[in-house]
Parts: sequence; structure tokens; C-alpha cells
Amino acid sequence: MGVVVNRREFFLALLLQSRSASVEVAVMEVFSASDGPAAFLVHHASESARNTFGQWLRAHDGARIRCRLRSGITVNGQIFRVKMCFGRGLILTRAPVAIHPKDVVLLN
Repeated sequence: MGVVVNRREFFLALLLQSRSASVEVAVMEVFSASDGPAAFLVHHASESARNTFGQWLRAHDGARIRCRLRSGITVNGQIFRVKMCFGRGLILTRAPVAIHPKDVVLLN
């Protein structure tokens, strides 16, 4: 017997799949050194995106990502779910990043 999915479930899954390709996050804290790697702590960019970001973060824990800053600069990194804090992600980069708390970043 095959899988039975109604139209509503199908279109909802399709919509969520296309949205999961990228997600906006807000920077909470930045850790950097002038000559080495950087890290920044992020969470959902808006209250309405809180649950969506939490699900995205659980699905992408440890994944390689691309961060696009508002200035258009793109930075490669790796994101980790901070398990002791709901909805928080730690992004590690190989080089210093010009980013500040409260900046909004698009993750792919």
C-alpha cells in the first residue's frame, strides 16, 4: 500500500520545503580575533519565525552553510545547535567577519 497524502499536506510540505532553503537569523553575540576564526551566536530574526528556525536548526545541526550579510558579503561557515538554549545556533567561520550584535543574516 502506498503513502496517502491529502492536498493540504502536500502543498504545506511543498511550501515548507521551498522556505527551508534559506532562513533569516539575528546575531546575538560575536566572538572574534583579528587574526583568526570567528564565531557568532544567532537566533530567530522575528517572533513569527521562531518555530520554523528551531526546526531548521535541528535539521541542519553541524551543516556547512553560507551566510549572506545585509551588505551583500557572503561568508562560509558551519552551524551548530546550542542544545542547552532553545532556538540558538553557533556559527563558526574560518576568517574574521565584520558583523555586530542585532545584525540580520540570511543563511543558505
